[in-house]
Amino acid sequence: MDEQALIRQAKRGDKQSMEALFRSHVDSAVRTAYMITHNWATAEDAVQEAFIQAFRSLGTFQEGRPFKPWLTKIVVNKSRRIWAKFHSPWDELDQQVPDNSGHNLPEAEVLNWERRTRLIQAIKHLGEKHRLPLVLKYLSGLTEAEIGEVLGIPASTVKSRLFVARKQLAQKLADLEGGEQRGKA
Repeated sequence: MDEQALIRQAKRGDKQSMEALFRSHVDSAVRTAYMITHNWATAEDAVQEAFIQAFRSLGTFQEGRPFKPWLTKIVVNKSRRIWAKFHSPWDELDQQVPDNSGHNLPEAEVLNWERRTRLIQAIKHLGEKHRLPLVLKYLSGLTEAEIGEVLGIPASTVKSRLFVARKQLAQKLADLEGGEQRGKA
């Protein structure tokens, strides 16, 4: 069943259609919420609240429009509210640190983990104005127009912010890698 049919069924209260919509969007929603709240448990709570609100508000959803940007806007707003309420700092990232002391992980996996850690560190240092469009584009897979809809800004502004965010991210990564090289010397 296509997404629009699922939405029509869910509007009529069909639980299976709601579950199908939930399953198809939950992973992306949690990743997006995590990049705002900086904590997996908080992100999951925000997403749960967002889905509850989305299903309660499904009657206001305009048929024929894509569901993901509409839901993402709700997720972003819920995540921002929760983050502001509890203000979980980036230092409390729930990263799963590999135990490489016992050589449990192959070298390539350790290097990938280190790159991922540097990327997360670099992203966390971006301001929300640039971090959110980056997260919505590359983690949620939204188009510039959809990101603009979610954030309430023109698509041209989204493109500009993405350009700046990518430049800032590259610089932050270079700074982090340079600092690591200096620390090893």
